[in-house]
Amino acid sequence: MRRLHDWIEETHSAAFELRRHFFLRFFDSDLVSTPGQWQVVAGGVIAILLSLSLIYIQAYYHKYSILNALPTPEPLQLALLADVLFLNTLAMTLIALFTTLQWPQLFPGLRDYLALGSLPVRVREIFAAKLSALLAFAGLFIIATTFTPSVALPAVMAGYWMPNASRHVPALFVSSSLAALFVFFSLIAVQGVLLNITPIRRFTRISLTAQGALLTLLLCGLPLVFSIPSLKDSMNQRPDWILWVPPAWYLGVHQVMIGNHEPLAGGLAWRGLAGVAGAACLALLTYLWSYRRHRVRLLESPAMASRAQDRNWLTGIVEWLIQDPRELAVFTFIAKTLARSREHRLVLTAFGAIAVAVIFESFVSLALTRGFRGFSEQTPALLQAAVSAPLALSLFVLAGFRYLFRLPVEVRANWVFRVNEPGNRLVFLTAVERFLLYCAVLPVALITLPGELSLLGPRTGGAVSILCLLPSLTLMDLLLIQFEKVPFTSSYLPGRRPVIQTLLIYGASVGLYVSILGAIITGSLRAPGATLGLFAVLLAIWFKVRSGRRENWQLGKLEFEELPEPAVLTLSILRD
Repeated sequence: MRRLHDWIEETHSAAFELRRHFFLRFFDSDLVSTPGQWQVVAGGVIAILLSLSLIYIQAYYHKYSILNALPTPEPLQLALLADVLFLNTLAMTLIALFTTLQWPQLFPGLRDYLALGSLPVRVREIFAAKLSALLAFAGLFIIATTFTPSVALPAVMAGYWMPNASRHVPALFVSSSLAALFVFFSLIAVQGVLLNITPIRRFTRISLTAQGALLTLLLCGLPLVFSIPSLKDSMNQRPDWILWVPPAWYLGVHQVMIGNHEPLAGGLAWRGLAGVAGAACLALLTYLWSYRRHRVRLLESPAMASRAQDRNWLTGIVEWLIQDPRELAVFTFIAKTLARSREHRLVLTAFGAIAVAVIFESFVSLALTRGFRGFSEQTPALLQAAVSAPLALSLFVLAGFRYLFRLPVEVRANWVFRVNEPGNRLVFLTAVERFLLYCAVLPVALITLPGELSLLGPRTGGAVSILCLLPSLTLMDLLLIQFEKVPFTSSYLPGRRPVIQTLLIYGASVGLYVSILGAIITGSLRAPGATLGLFAVLLAIWFKVRSGRRENWQLGKLEFEELPEPAVLTLSILRD
């Protein structure tokens, strides 16, 4: 091991170093000022996944123990088909999420050409190194997500009706890995086509839109993926449309590998193999296409034309709303940073996608309940779902802004705010408050207002919108109480709080803010007096929190550097 470590640390050929550079870039981020901090986060995520895997293994062991004790093997066989289909679909979903999050790094970008163009390496070597590093990283990810379930499921299902469960290990691993590779190569091909047919001036916007749409679609589909094992009673059906469902193709691969000679299983397996081969060839062709055209388009295309004339009306509104030029400067700084930083917009898109997934799941669950008569009939369940929608959207949008404000952009340039902090600290913080108000709270209320009015009617829908606006304002002030920094100007330490603690906080927030508060608002709509009483209570709470936040802002100073938690915690009685 020592010799291998020393060999890796040595400098090798240009091709090897290029691959090392691109491979390590997948593990790092420009948003973290201290190298290696993501390892702390990764360790927490791995610990959570291991804990969840133990719970799932125990549940599946209990499930297959009961199935092996039944007098006939048919229930176990149907459950096995559903679980294999679930694992294939889960592998496809996970690799799709991975590829979507790595969307900008699937092909060499302008930064790669500018950084490596002066070195004695050819463009084809850059492309080959990028592709091989991407394949290696994706391969490791696929093995990590498919190997453990492929071994664990046969181990827990072994029993009276499954004496040779070990033969399912290679079948599960190959089928789920092929399913993941099909999705991976397909998304690379989609990105490559967009890269070459989209005008270079519009590519960033179209690519980010496609990335956000994919992320939203995948997160909305996660609850459906985890519901596949419950379809075991339907696995003995043979509908014609199954031939056009990619996860079913790799279920056929699994069945053929364990000795199933049904024509349907063979046909599905051949479709799966052809799908992987076709997607891989298409991805390779798009890489060759990009090798010929993309570098020239990036380096020789003129700079993007200014769109200031299209935004004059927006600038005029902002200048009318914000009279103080210092507040306007900070407000404009935040807005332009978000407009120019793809990473920050992706973070905000991810939080918005989670909110859409929560809303989607609530309405889908409502539509699948027995006795559902459509959205035209106002039932208590529909009212609860309609009330939860603006609450969930405001929760995740505000939390997303609060989180991405911590992510730095050129930390060394924060001297501008350091120099101007004396006498301007409250002005800077007020600009942050106004940005959240104008770009988060009010847009969420306006976006959800038409849906509330159409589902609940003008009277009830208007009351719901107002009652949901007040908690959003309160949440905004709560998130800003301990926030004493100008967005994007402070260093960032992602490992300050354990991952499990962060997940528990978000889970509790969804339960309290969306579910419980939504139920309280829904209950108050039964009588006008209760609605007015709740409005008065929410208004009083908002005023109380707002006054506390403004009082807290009177003392202290701006924060420009995040530090690890001290070994000895103090009471923080004295403040500068």
